[in-house]
Amino acid sequence: MLPLAAVCMGCSHKATAPAVSESYDGPTAEYVRPAPIRGSKPAMIPKATAFRMSGDYAGNVAITLNAQGDVTYFPAPSDISGNSRPIDLGGGWWLNRQGIGPNSVFTKYTFEEYRALNEVPSAATLKEAVIPEAKVIEMVKLPYSINDAASHIKEIKDYLDKK
Repeated sequence: MLPLAAVCMGCSHKATAPAVSESYDGPTAEYVRPAPIRGSKPAMIPKATAFRMSGDYAGNVAITLNAQGDVTYFPAPSDISGNSRPIDLGGGWWLNRQGIGPNSVFTKYTFEEYRALNEVPSAATLKEAVIPEAKVIEMVKLPYSINDAASHIKEIKDYLDKK
């Protein structure tokens, strides 16, 4: 019984937020732990990201492909809103507000066209709509949560200027 008590005493309920890395390292996002609301379980909020693309496709809907070129993520038309459009951060950087990842590519659909669709396009239709060579070329994790990033544009621009 005493060994069990000693092991339990060494455990801690405290958690610290992981450090923010300077570059995006793939789908394993870093998270911050917000203060829980009384009576609720703590939630994990992912860090915001900024990205650069191979051209000016900020008005186009992005989808994600795997290494074999298969569609692994795409939004429903109802998922697209005015808040989906990325925010220009200057220097070719954009604040990610659409769930873009390192394997994202851009389609010919503008946000307005896509939002007006009556049904979700098939993966094949979306794959055919990909603009050749329109892709994400760089991603960086930001020192803000997804929820807070849009309120810290100046700070994010300063952060990216130091990269």
